[in-house]
Amino acid sequence: MADLAGASSPSTIRDVAAHAGVSPATVSNYFHHPERMSAATRERIRSAVETLDFAPNDAARSLRRGRNPVVGYISFELASARTPAILNAISDSLAAVDMQLLSAVDGGDPARERAYLELFERQRIAGVIISPVTDVEPELARLRRRGMASVLCAHRARSAEQASVSVDHVAGGRVAAEHLLSTGRQRLAFVTDTLELPQLADRFEGATRAVRAWPGATVEVVRAPERSVAGGEAAARQLLRRPASDVPDGLLGANDLVALGLCSGLRADVRVPDDVAVMGYDDIEFARLAAVPLSTIRTPQEQLGATAATLLLGEIAATASGGHGQPRPQVELQPQLVVRHSTDGAEPA
Repeated sequence: MADLAGASSPSTIRDVAAHAGVSPATVSNYFHHPERMSAATRERIRSAVETLDFAPNDAARSLRRGRNPVVGYISFELASARTPAILNAISDSLAAVDMQLLSAVDGGDPARERAYLELFERQRIAGVIISPVTDVEPELARLRRRGMASVLCAHRARSAEQASVSVDHVAGGRVAAEHLLSTGRQRLAFVTDTLELPQLADRFEGATRAVRAWPGATVEVVRAPERSVAGGEAAARQLLRRPASDVPDGLLGANDLVALGLCSGLRADVRVPDDVAVMGYDDIEFARLAAVPLSTIRTPQEQLGATAATLLLGEIAATASGGHGQPRPQVELQPQLVVRHSTDGAEPA
C-alpha cells in the first residue's frame, strides 16, 4: 500500500480559525478589514496562516464581492522587442486603478490561444486583452455573454460589437515601400517567417499597393526561419547565394530584429545602403544604435498598451451593466516613418 503519510488536503479558513482560536468570520476580516481587530488577534491569525500554509481563495472571494481585480493578457510572442513596452503600459494603467495583470504567451499556436482563454474563463477574471493568432471574435463574444470583457490589441476587430485598438499596418507597409522606391530601389523584398499573422499580412499588403503604383517596381516574399536577428542573418545568407542581378535592392524586414539581422548578414558582401537598402518596423531602441542606424516604421507601443487598458476598463463596466449588442470603440493608431542611414537617409543629429 502506498505511503500517504505526507499527503494532505489544502487548509481551509475553518482550519485557520480553529488553530487561532477565533471564528471563521474573524479570519475573513483579517484578510479584508484587519484594522477592525486587535494587534494580538492579527498576530494569532498571521501565525496560523503561516503554520498551515493557508492560501485564501481569491476567485471565490472575488465572486462574492462581484468584482475580480484580475485582467488577462495573451500575446503571440514574448521574444518580440515590442511586447514588453505594450505589457508594461497595460500593467501600469491597470495598477493605477488597483487591478492586476496575468500575462500568457501562446507562441503563435491557436490551440494554446484557446487554452488560455478557457483558463481565464475558469478563473472568472474581469476581462482579457489579446493579440490574436486566429479569429477569436466568436469566442470573445461568447465570453462577453458570460460576463468577461475583452479587447483586441494590435488587431482591428471585424465585428462592431468587439472593442479593439490597432495600428494601421497597411499604411505602415505602404509608407515603408514608398520610401524605398523614392530612393531609387526597384526590386523589393519583404522578409518574414510567415504571412499568417494579420499584422504581417497587412504590412505586405501595404508594400504591394505601393509597388503596384510604381512603374517597373516589383516585390517578393523572402522567408526567414524566425522573426529575430538570427532569422534576418539566415535570410541574408539565402539572398547572397543568388546571382547578383537577382538580389533585391530594397529589403523590408518584418520587424526591426529581422532588419538588423539582414544588415549584419549582408555587410560582408554588399554595402548597406549603397547596394541594398534595408527598412525595419517598430523602431525599437537598438534600431538607432546599430552599426548602420536603421530606417524603420515607428509604431506607438506604449500608446497601444495604454489604450488597450483604458478600453478594457470601459468594456468591464459595459459588460457589468449588460451592454451587449452595442457598437464598441475601435481605435486605430497611425505609424510613422523614421529615416536613418540604412536607406540612404541622413542620420539624425
